[in-house]
Amino acid sequence: MLRSLHALVISFFVAGWFAAADTSAGELPTDLKPLGGHWFLKTTPKSDKASSDRPIYFYRDGEQFVDLFSYHTKDSNQDGIDNLRLSHDENFLIIESQGYPNHPTAIFPNSGNPNSIRVQSFKFRLPLRPKLAESITRLPRGPIGMALNGVVFFNPFEMEGQNAVAGYSEVWLDSCCGHPQQTGVYHYHKYPTCVKSPFRENGKQHSPIIGFAWDGFPVYGPFESAGVKAMDLQGGQALDVCNGHTDELRGYHYHATPGRFPYILGGYAGVVETSNSRDLRRPQQGAIEDNTQPGTRMEDVLVSVRPGTASRGKTHQIQLVLKPENARRRFPDGTPSWVQVGPYEAGKITRQGNLVTADFAIPEDAAVDILLDVHVEFGGNRNPMAFKRNEAFRVVD
Repeated sequence: MLRSLHALVISFFVAGWFAAADTSAGELPTDLKPLGGHWFLKTTPKSDKASSDRPIYFYRDGEQFVDLFSYHTKDSNQDGIDNLRLSHDENFLIIESQGYPNHPTAIFPNSGNPNSIRVQSFKFRLPLRPKLAESITRLPRGPIGMALNGVVFFNPFEMEGQNAVAGYSEVWLDSCCGHPQQTGVYHYHKYPTCVKSPFRENGKQHSPIIGFAWDGFPVYGPFESAGVKAMDLQGGQALDVCNGHTDELRGYHYHATPGRFPYILGGYAGVVETSNSRDLRRPQQGAIEDNTQPGTRMEDVLVSVRPGTASRGKTHQIQLVLKPENARRRFPDGTPSWVQVGPYEAGKITRQGNLVTADFAIPEDAAVDILLDVHVEFGGNRNPMAFKRNEAFRVVD
């Protein structure tokens, strides 16, 4: 069902969405009501009959007040229910989520994953006033936080407790860095390159927020400032074992670390809301540790992507080099049914021998200087053969 909706979803994605209240040096806009911490509720005049019934929540990010969620409340799977429904009480922002990706995904099940994506019925509580804890709380199994689109983050480990992102225990994630588990929960184990934020990720400033951890602290993208990734900081500003640090504008917050364990979170530095996970009712302490096993079990079939870069606002022709002899089963003879680079879907696809050529339209607001995964599928909408290459492409100015 998801693939049939891709044309609708990608039109939202490419068009983008932005809402930040006008401010002067962080001055509170008159139509925002403080709820606690960084959270505010937009008040609507009674005379404005055309306004939506949905409450609109703003978050103070540095000196701006930004609406993080309105872009993502759309009914992307067309079941009559918004992806996200938001409310609050005295202590929490309450988020009801279908956990359903609003970006293109691989077809599931496929040769790399036997599970299907299913609509969920999540209800999460984010503390309005997050507080640092005296000790680190260990990440639970299952959801450890939530991206802005309502899709959940998982810790870096697969079912048997090994690193799911790298090494011999690496699992098959689509080019949007997600996949479903046995009950159909689509989730991210690493920096989700397809989650769109109200702000562009242009690599020229501090990254925007991409989600929240269960202690209420925000998770930002990888950049600390122009051309500087947070994971490369040293000294007092270096990220801690939880993947977080503090600055004067934002207070304590986490950063995703592409290609470096723990990828999203290493533990909770704050006081965790235990209702978000059964495992947190009897929490363990301490940050997780990398246990990558050397080697790989992934099929090295998609061996090269060329060129490895493309500029924004143009259509590009990209070539994928295949090595069929590395496949574990008989390799298909025909043209791929699907090629995806990060969130971008191929238009025209052709194949000559082991060379696949695909056309991609890269939008003006594409995130830049972020390494994107590439995946290719053979066989249409029913359990296709799927292959991928990690961190093989990036968009540049």
